[in-house]
Amino acid sequence: MMSAALILTVLSGCGDKKTETGTPAQSGTQVQTQTQAPTPTPTGVDSKIAELANKAGQIKGMSFDMVMSSSSGNNKMSTTSKMYVSDKKSRIEMELMGVKMITIVNAQGDVYMYNPTDKTATKMPSSNASDAPDAWTGDASKMKVVGEENKDGFDCLVATVTKEGESGKIWLRKDIGMPVRFEQTISEGPVVAEFKNYQIGPQPDSLFEIPAGTKITTMPTTP
Repeated sequence: MMSAALILTVLSGCGDKKTETGTPAQSGTQVQTQTQAPTPTPTGVDSKIAELANKAGQIKGMSFDMVMSSSSGNNKMSTTSKMYVSDKKSRIEMELMGVKMITIVNAQGDVYMYNPTDKTATKMPSSNASDAPDAWTGDASKMKVVGEENKDGFDCLVATVTKEGESGKIWLRKDIGMPVRFEQTISEGPVVAEFKNYQIGPQPDSLFEIPAGTKITTMPTTP
């Protein structure tokens, strides 16, 4: 189902790094600047998408909130999570059925599901999925610009993206090249992901470490 892959991969692209020269800070966003030569437009990629991909690619550290909602018939569900990114490391904090769960990916690509209540963790098989801030740029060639729009107070480029036979719609901030919103309709119904409160800059290393004294169980790798 593309909602998980695209929303957490395409949308991981929602990060914030040290950012573009001359970009004013907007509400909820701290912006740093750096000088970097523009990256040539890849073959088959819209120049506007390539420009935002270049901006997203400059972001190495950030935090943001993600709200995911879905509906199927009369059933509606919404979850809010907090995500931290530092280069290839990531941390996602969320609450499910009253239980707070934290997912941590360290610099070696090890994935841990950590329960802070009882200080236990499950080490999962490493994932090839990237939570790097510029992850969405890997699908740049599958994206088509369909317009421009102000979304949540930010000027955005609006594009459709098609992957593995499924399609969605994404709003990318022009100033930092990060998603504000992603929409997709799957067989169960519509799925929406919203990205808020970007804070661009270095993140504490401690966020991506399992606390000392945690009891860790390793999940066996499936052949």
